Formats: sequence, structure tokens, C-alpha cells
Amino acid sequence: MSMRWGVMLTVFLAFWVALVLMPPELAQIDEKHVLWQATSYGAIEIARNLMRDSHPPLYYWLVHLWWKMSGFDRPYAYRVLSILLGLTALPLAFQLGKQAAGPRVGMWAAILLALNPFFIFQLFLIRMYGSVIALGAASTWVWLLLLRRPSPRRWLIWIILQGALLFIHYYSVLLLLAQILILGLYRPRGWQVGLTLSTLLWSAFGFWLLWAYPGSLENTVRNLSAIPVRPRPWEVLEHFWASWLTGPLSDGHFARAAGLATALGALAVWICKEPRKRAPLPVQWRLIGMVSWLPLAMGAGIALRWPFFGARYFAMVLIPFLVWVITPIALRARWFVITFLVPGLISLPAMPLIQSFPDAGDTKEIAAMQILGGEDPILIQAWWHSLWPEYPRFRSYDWNDPRQRAIILSQHPSFWFIGVTLYRGNWEGWVADLQRTHTVDFYTEIDHFVPERRATVIHFTRKARPVRWDPFTVRWENGLQLQAIGRIDESAKPGHPLRIALRMSTDRPLTSRWTLFLHLVDEHGQLWSNWDAEPEPGVQHWAPGQTIEVHRSLLIPLYTPPGRYRLQIGWYPTGAPGFPRLPLEGGASDSLIIGEIEVHPRVDPARVGSLSAGPIEVEPPVARMVQGIDGWRLEVQVRWRSRSYARISGWQVMLRTPDGSTPLQRVYRIPDATVVTPGWLTEIWISPPLSGTRPALSVLEILYEGHRIIERPVWIFPADTGWVYGWVFLNRFPR
Repeated sequence: MSMRWGVMLTVFLAFWVALVLMPPELAQIDEKHVLWQATSYGAIEIARNLMRDSHPPLYYWLVHLWWKMSGFDRPYAYRVLSILLGLTALPLAFQLGKQAAGPRVGMWAAILLALNPFFIFQLFLIRMYGSVIALGAASTWVWLLLLRRPSPRRWLIWIILQGALLFIHYYSVLLLLAQILILGLYRPRGWQVGLTLSTLLWSAFGFWLLWAYPGSLENTVRNLSAIPVRPRPWEVLEHFWASWLTGPLSDGHFARAAGLATALGALAVWICKEPRKRAPLPVQWRLIGMVSWLPLAMGAGIALRWPFFGARYFAMVLIPFLVWVITPIALRARWFVITFLVPGLISLPAMPLIQSFPDAGDTKEIAAMQILGGEDPILIQAWWHSLWPEYPRFRSYDWNDPRQRAIILSQHPSFWFIGVTLYRGNWEGWVADLQRTHTVDFYTEIDHFVPERRATVIHFTRKARPVRWDPFTVRWENGLQLQAIGRIDESAKPGHPLRIALRMSTDRPLTSRWTLFLHLVDEHGQLWSNWDAEPEPGVQHWAPGQTIEVHRSLLIPLYTPPGRYRLQIGWYPTGAPGFPRLPLEGGASDSLIIGEIEVHPRVDPARVGSLSAGPIEVEPPVARMVQGIDGWRLEVQVRWRSRSYARISGWQVMLRTPDGSTPLQRVYRIPDATVVTPGWLTEIWISPPLSGTRPALSVLEILYEGHRIIERPVWIFPADTGWVYGWVFLNRFPR
């Protein structure tokens, strides 16, 4: 009973360690690909797409089912799924250790696994590796039982586990081949029937492989060949050993030193132990060693031909290898097993670094969509521009899929499009055609040091028929005339577009190009939103007396306080920076107020942990590291509201580092106004480029009128900190 409670405690321990260390709102490149596939396609389409990927479809299907059951749109919900699937590895580690050398070894295996940084990292990753670890342990445990006491039930369970492993990760084939080989050598009762039945699953897997192998191999080789050297087989084993001890995010020099020190220490204990005290090693230990080392040796040999070397590929043998390593130590010098915890406990604090390491595009791309975009979906040309895993307001769809494109156009009145600027020839025609039915109210081009990451970001709003037309006759000096205003939206919310239509004409031919501006201003004349663009067609193509219907939409930024606002229109020469403006007839003004609209507040529930101070309430900030042309910066999203008058200029965001305090600046200029806002206002602040050679724990401060409201720790780290699986080979890189 005490052992059972011990295993339960290790499960809870691993669960809470994973929750503390996991990045809740962030998803990396590979994780983003999983979420994009699972939430954008059906089960058959997922399988079809993965035939050109590097993984079988089972884990993607599980994530898709999780999404279909609940509709989760936050990355941490999918991390919880991975955690729940992976936590089953802990009782399985206990059972495998118990079968190898008794319950004491099983308990040690569970404890070491619960605090192992490699396991914890794979546990909360939105990837299949946590499930692979658990399935590898389950398969090995049942396989060991088959060698000792075979039964039809155990044969059936082992066959089912084979199928799950085959369709969750290709490298699992190495473990299963080793198990089949040893079963063929030992020939337990029923082995002919068991192995014959398992060929049915292998036949199904072979059919899948027939279609998926060429595309998957090409894709994986292409991606991994970016590593400038190919590891030698013994380096693959060294990489697995060191990563198994210290996790994939630890410093390479420390990992190598800790791995060597632990190996030498274990060997010294083995040699120096008095012979009379050496307990005989059970035969199960030798079997586990065979089924651990054969896949490792085969995987290391594969590196001679293909660049497949990552320690994560061997996740299926993590627990068998752990049991094999600690069994002789636990039987002869139990105290030394504790030393296997030390490298992992040192490495675990490195994991919060991942919480500030997004992979999305440039700062301007993210900030624009955060502060303007509301909840509109995104059509993306390339999956690496998918933002929604890191920024859950957004949901990404594949622009290349005609079905998904049609869904967005038919079901959503407004949406974003992110195209790869380098490949604009593929989408420029589509954008031009779309403007017959949609207006553009945001456009920017985002630079990036990687050409394929350069993005063009456009926001589209579907045109609509006005509810009514109000006559409104005005003439400008060059003959342009306004005849009527089409009222479509009488009010709007921050983050949503406001639509109007204008009936216009000219009384003379125009040879110059003119840009029409639409401004949202408050009662003091402060500008809060604008969109300037030439009408379609341009005024130089208008025939005198012809009535042209011009549709316009205006995105209301999330930082816009509720209240009454005026809409202004006017003209200026195309190519000019907004001035000089075209005067109205008579020269009385160069802009025209065409009406007022009401901006309603965004009344969302406060997040847990929001703080009140004086007239204002502020939510816990969301801090991220973002990479731009000039280096890494800290980006901070702040949401606040006020119960009485509060000054926008009263806010200040500071970053306190070991080198001193650095003020952050607003990404978008916000008018210096005094507001009362029952709804939340969203602001984005960003630091200057940050420098440093080592990760550093810093402090983020949010102040209002000089008083500190929030103080929270954030990790700041240099650009070379991240997901580095190739550190074992750094000594061979050209310097």
C-alpha cells in the first residue's frame, strides 16, 4: 500500500512541476504545426497532409478529437492533454522497475522520472513524445510479462500497444523490432500465434508507409540537413545520455560535463563495491538492457545515412533505459541513485526560458493584430505565420486550401490575411479580385532577416448594403462632390470594423490622383483611428456626372475608450504625407464631419490576479520576447480600465535588469486623453533592443502616476538561447 501511495505522489509531483514550468500561452514551431493541422482539417485530411510530414497521424487525431470534443482555443488546454497522456508513464515506470528487480527499484524509477527534465519537457510539449514515452514503457512491461508468464490476454495487449506505437512515431519501429527479435529467440508459449497476428498491424503500417515514407523522408531530411555536420553514431548516444540526464534546454558544456561525471561515478561505484556485497543481477535486467540498447544502436547507425539524431526520437526507450541504468546501482549502492537527480534539478530552472520565446513574425505584425484585431480569424499563406497558438484570440486557416478559404469568406464579415511577401505573385491577384466584395482597412509589410518570414498583413471587411442613404451634398474645390452617406453601422466595439458607404461624383475630368481619408476623432479633435486609400476606381477614371459608390471600413483599435466620436473625411494628393489637404468649396475647411458614432465598451470578465489601485484596475501583463531586425525585445500587453477619470499618459512600464532600469514605449501612439472606461483598453509596450550574453531574471514594473501597481519577474535571454538539440556537435562547427 505504501508503494502505491508513493507512486500516486510522484504522479501529482510531476503534474504540478509540469504545470509550473509549461508556457501556458505559447506554442513553438512544431507545436504550432500540430495545432494548425488538428484544428484546420478533418481526420482524413490530417492523414493525407501527414503523408508529406515526418510523423504518423495517431497523436494528431487525438488532438483533433480533443478539439472537437471541447473547442479549446488556448495552448495550455492542449498541453494539459499531453500531460494527461504522458503521466501514465509514471506508474508504468514503477511496474517496469518492479518487474526488473522489485518494488524498491520501481519506486526509484518513478521518483527519478517525475523530476527528470527530459521527461517533464516532453510531458508538457504539444507533441507526441510524452505519449511515446508512456507507450514505450507499457509495451516493454507487457513484453517482459510475456517472456515470464505468457497468456492470450497479454499477447492481445502487446499487439494493441504495437499498433499505437507504430502509428504515433516512426522510431518506435526500432523498439518493436528489438522486442520481436528477442521473442523469436526465447519463444514463449503462444509466440507463433502472437507474432502472426501482429503481422496484421505491421501490414497496415506498411500500407501507410508505402504512401507516407517518400514525402516524410524528404521533408525530414530537408529540415535536419540544415545542421552543418552529421553526427557520428557515438555522438548520437552521447547526446541521448546527456539529454536524458539534463534535458534539452540545458547548457551544452554543463550537459556534457554532468553526463560524463554521472557515468564515471556510477562506474566507480560498480567497480569499487566489495564483491561479497554485490547482489546478483536478475535476468529481467539483461532483457531490459537488450531492448534498450538495440534501438539506440540502430538509431545511432541510421545517423550514418540520414541526419536523424535527436534525443527525442528515442523517447520510447527512455523508461527502459532508466530502469536498466539504476537497477545495478539501486541493488548495490542505493544512496548513489540520488546523484541521478542532481543534473536534472540543476537543469529544471532552464525551462522557464521557453515561456518568453515565441516563434511568430516580427514585432509590428504581432502588435498590429493584438491592438487592432479583435477576434477575427487569419488566412495564412505559410504555416510559420500562424499566430493563434501564441495569441489565442486569433484562429489561423490555410489560405492554400480552397475549402478553408471559402469558409472564411462566407462565414466571417472580416478577417486578416498574412501573405509571404517573397511569394506575393501567388496572392496579389486574389487580393485584387477580393476588393470587389471587401474593403481593405489595414495594410502593412513586415520585414524580417529571414526572407521567407517577411510578411504582408492585410485586414479585409466584407461590403454590406447600407441600412439607409442620407442626402449630404458637399463640393470640393477641384469638382469632387459628395451626394449621400450610406449608413451601415451606427455603432461599433473596439476591435471591430465600422462600415460606411459614400455616393460621390465629379463635375469635371480629373487628371491627378487623390487619396480619400476617413478619420475617427473625439470631441477634442484627437485622432483615434484612420484609413487613407484611393477609391476604386481612382478619381482620375471617373466620368463627369457619373455616381460612384465608395465603400469604406475603419478598424476601431482596442485602446479606444467608449464614447461618442465624429467621422471625418477629406482628400489629399496621392503620395503626399496627408497634407496639403484639398479645401472644400469656399475654403472654409479641409475636412468634413459626416456624422457621429457610438463606441461601446468591451465588457469582459477580469482575469484572475487583476489589481485595483485608485481609479484603475489592471490585469496581469503578458510578457514575451520578440525578435526583430535589430535584435530581441521584450513586448508587454497591458489591459486596464477605470472607474473614474484616468490619464492615459499616467501609465509607465519599466524593465528592471541587473544593468539598471529601462523604460518601455507604446508600440502605437495613443492620444493623451483623460478617460472613464468601464471596458478594457489594450495597450502594447515594447523595450529597446536587449543585449546580454547569459539568461537573466529581471523584473517588469507597471506604474500609474508614479505608483507601482504590478511587479512581476520575467526572463530575459540572448538570441542564442532556445531549442538547441545540436549542442553536442558545437565543437565540430566551423568557428
